[in-house]
Amino acid sequence: MEWSLLKQSLGPFYIYIEIFISYLVLTGPFILLALTINALLAKLVKKQWVFSIAARYGHIRIIRYTVLPFLGLFTMTNPSCYEVGNQLQEKDKPAFYDASVSFCHPVTGLFPYSNSGELFFLIGSLYPVIKLNISIVQYGVLYFIAGLLVILIRGTVTEILTQRFLKKSTE
Repeated sequence: MEWSLLKQSLGPFYIYIEIFISYLVLTGPFILLALTINALLAKLVKKQWVFSIAARYGHIRIIRYTVLPFLGLFTMTNPSCYEVGNQLQEKDKPAFYDASVSFCHPVTGLFPYSNSGELFFLIGSLYPVIKLNISIVQYGVLYFIAGLLVILIRGTVTEILTQRFLKKSTE
């Protein structure tokens, strides 16, 4: 059967087949390679090292809401990354959790293994990027940076709200 005849006979389903094949050929190998490299890097970084950083520098807001969620997701993946919050003061734990949860999608753009349960998000968002000829690496880096800014803002706002709620509950 000729290719154009097959395309006509499939009708509207042809576009779905085309999308699936592009995922399989373009996105699949990229994700597999990234998963392998990132898993190796994560194995090299020890959990206790991240805990010591959290205990030592967790009092600094910018580190607490940017560096620690990244290190937790990078080294321990989701959901184990929330253990890093155990090293923080009790008043900082809700905001750290909010920042960590909010960073699960942006970290997947550069480090897919970090939140592999949500790879559907990465794959779904890569299709238009590929079709528009935008660099996948540039997209991942910009999405990562935007994610860092968002978690810093969310962590700070949640910290302020938590302090207000705790103050009201003790009055």
